[in-house]
Amino acid sequence: MTTAPMLPQRCWAKATARIALLGLGVLASVFVAEPALAELPTAVAADGAASGDYIEIGKQYFKNGLLVLGLIIATLGFIAVAAGGIAKFNEYRMGRAELGDLGVLAVVGAVVLVLMVYLLNEAATIIA
Repeated sequence: MTTAPMLPQRCWAKATARIALLGLGVLASVFVAEPALAELPTAVAADGAASGDYIEIGKQYFKNGLLVLGLIIATLGFIAVAAGGIAKFNEYRMGRAELGDLGVLAVVGAVVLVLMVYLLNEAATIIA
């Protein structure tokens, strides 16, 4: 058996590499030659604040920060109840807990979450 010489494959690989480098060069030159026409967005003023009243703008941002903090607290509470439910289900699956324990955790977790959301909603109403 005779084998074909490797020279054509090497030439083909070199040609492919040259074409790829040429394409990258053309693409890079297009990005360098085009001017950047992006503009920064205009800043949104806080609710109810005049355009020069920095004290009122600071108060509004502080209120918005407190509302975001309330959302973070609610999210962490939901994650904690969900993690506890998953852990209790894993214990039930392993035979270390009963199904009633899982049900009690689900009911108590739901009550805690509803109460927490209610209280945070009342706090948001008072703040805003």
